Amino acid sequence: MLEHERIALAMIALITGLMAFIVSMVAVPAGSTVLAADALIFVQHSISAGLALRVSTGLKRQRWMVAVQGAVMMLLGALVVAIAVRRLFMGSLPHPVTMIVMGGIALIAHLSCCAIMLHARGQLSSLEALWRFGRNDAVGHISVIAAAGAVAATRSNIPDLVIGAAMAGLFVIAGWRIMTTGAAGANQTR
Repeated sequence: MLEHERIALAMIALITGLMAFIVSMVAVPAGSTVLAADALIFVQHSISAGLALRVSTGLKRQRWMVAVQGAVMMLLGALVVAIAVRRLFMGSLPHPVTMIVMGGIALIAHLSCCAIMLHARGQLSSLEALWRFGRNDAVGHISVIAAAGAVAATRSNIPDLVIGAAMAGLFVIAGWRIMTTGAAGANQTR
C-alpha cells in the first residue's frame, strides 16, 4: 500500500471514528433515533477505512473482513431499529436544534472525507468502496436536518422515529448483502 493511501485512509478513519463517537454520544441526550442512525454512517466508514489500512494482502482475508463488516452493520442497524421501537412507546420529543447542529457538523465532516477521497481517487484502490458509500451517505446527514425540521413543525417524535428506523433498516439490508457477498467470495477463493 502506498504511503499516500495510508495517510488518506488514516485521516478518514480518524475523522469518521471521532464523528461516530460524537454523534452517538449526542444522540442519547438529544433523544434522537435519526442521530443514532446517522452515527452508523460514521461507524461504517471508520470500520471500512480501518480494515483497508489493516488488510492489504490476501484476497480471502479481505473478503472475510468484508463479511465481518456486513455483520457489524446488520447488528448496529438492528440495534437502532430496536431503539426506535422502544422510543415509540417510551420516548420523548427529540431536541430539533441539537439535531440540526449535529446534522450540519456531520455533513461538513462527511464532505471533508469526500474531499480526501476525491483528491486521492484514481490512485488509490482501497478508497473505491468508501467513495461508493460516500456519495449516498450525504443524504443521511441531510435527513437528520429534515427530521429535525419535521419534529419542530409537528412537535412529535414520529418523524425522528420513522426516518431513523428507515435509515437503520437500510443498514440492516446493506449489511446482509455485504456479509453474504463477502462470505460467498471468501468461500470461492478456497
